[in-house]
Amino acid sequence: EHKGNPLYAIEFETDTKRNIIEYFDENGKNLRRAFLRAPVQFSRISSRYNLKRKIAYYGRIRPHRGTDFAAPTGTKIRSTASGTVVKSSYTRGNGNYVTIKHNATYSTQYLHMKKRGVKVGQFVKQGDYIGLVGMTGNTSGPHVCYRFWKNGKQVDPLRQKLPEAKPISKGLKEKYLTYMKPIKKQLDNI
Repeated sequence: EHKGNPLYAIEFETDTKRNIIEYFDENGKNLRRAFLRAPVQFSRISSRYNLKRKIAYYGRIRPHRGTDFAAPTGTKIRSTASGTVVKSSYTRGNGNYVTIKHNATYSTQYLHMKKRGVKVGQFVKQGDYIGLVGMTGNTSGPHVCYRFWKNGKQVDPLRQKLPEAKPISKGLKEKYLTYMKPIKKQLDNI
């Protein structure tokens, strides 16, 4: 008995141009979340998004609008969702940072990188390498400050009911169901 867990996870290429492979259940439901929970694989949250917690920022006191994931310098940072790099730059406060626009609603930003691994205009897939954890800019230790925008407002990513990934298009769904049948049959006979 599987409680709410998908019985099948079948790999299917949904975008041959961009080489995007997704996983669907037997009904064509996308098994991926639109956003990963964290931009680094192994880390701990050293500081949560908190509008009441004041951080000293060049002598000014400001609320903390990011979520800090502490990880060793050099740890790979990954894009939490697919999208286009709109900024890959350096400022005194942010250090090396990257901003990714995912769609009209969501954007994410990754701060204090030792090294940026992507250029403006580049398309990245969810989980792709975008840079390395560092201590550039205004920071007291190695971490990635992860910022999350929804409709132009910075919000707490850990409190968002994050969307599921886009469902499969009608045209592709028929193709998928045909592709999936023999695989499902094979899996059923294991």
